[in-house]
Amino acid sequence: MLIFSDDFARMQNYESYTKTKDQQKQMKYKLLEIVESVFGDAFARLKLETRNAIDMICFLATDKGFVYAKDTYFAEKHNVSTRTIRRVMKALEEAGKIVKAHRSSSKHNGRGAAVYFFVNHPYFAHWQQYFDFNVQTDVQAENAENPCESKNEEAKNVSTYYLPNNYIKDHFMYKTIPFIKGVPKLINQTFKDIFKDSLRELYLRIRLASKKVCQSLSITLSKKDIHSIAYESIQILFTYIKTRSMSFEEQCKLVYSIALNKFNDLAQTEDQNKNLDPVTLPRKIVRKEMLPDWFQEQQKKEALAEKESQAQDMYEMSSEDEIAKMKAILAFYT
Repeated sequence: MLIFSDDFARMQNYESYTKTKDQQKQMKYKLLEIVESVFGDAFARLKLETRNAIDMICFLATDKGFVYAKDTYFAEKHNVSTRTIRRVMKALEEAGKIVKAHRSSSKHNGRGAAVYFFVNHPYFAHWQQYFDFNVQTDVQAENAENPCESKNEEAKNVSTYYLPNNYIKDHFMYKTIPFIKGVPKLINQTFKDIFKDSLRELYLRIRLASKKVCQSLSITLSKKDIHSIAYESIQILFTYIKTRSMSFEEQCKLVYSIALNKFNDLAQTEDQNKNLDPVTLPRKIVRKEMLPDWFQEQQKKEALAEKESQAQDMYEMSSEDEIAKMKAILAFYT
């Protein structure tokens, strides 16, 4: 289960269940009793630091029924390992006392930090309806009674080599692998529980949009770009249908138009980057070291002497020109 940023913002701004400190204390003790019932007698044998971390987890979940602090936060706060925190939360999850989800990461399109929902909190019914959790609480399988057989009746030996292949479908890993054929893995993991088998048709519409852009503009889009735009388009569609009721055909048309616009924008951006002039390299900066005062004064004297010599040369050249002009005038009159 993936929680997007806008949904997580609504979760944080939701009204707190506890209004006073006494209500908060009572709710914490209620959640703490549930945790103790999961561990049983082993809870008393846990380290004091571990029990303090569990107490803090229950306290943070009193207001809104969930905890989103990272495992490293509790570990550093109570001087325990992150492995210990994960082991505690895994035990509660396997016992059906909490439900684990993940926030969407801001750095990439994958999963971010975990969010734990307490099943026995009064707000859990609201979160279950909002996120469509598929959870059955407080349901335990009862052990079936085995009828006694007579000693004279011998059990038949059945070879396990000829069992039907259908038993694989009842395996736990088979049920939890989110996979729809023809859809990328990341989109499968994120949106399969939301759109189910319709996800294949939505992704097909996105591929049709990419083919149309490639044919019209005579370009080739990479597989990475197609998957990225497909993920963004389906995410926008999911945000849109949460507030509006749409038929499946309308959803297909909407995701097609979203993907088509994104592919066109990507193609235009690539064309602009190709038409840009090459960037001129910056001028190399010459280092100017600090020179001693006597050396700077000597350079100034040399520069002044050079200027004086140039002025003298110019003066001599000008005087020679004037003498030549005077000689020419005298020759003309004589």
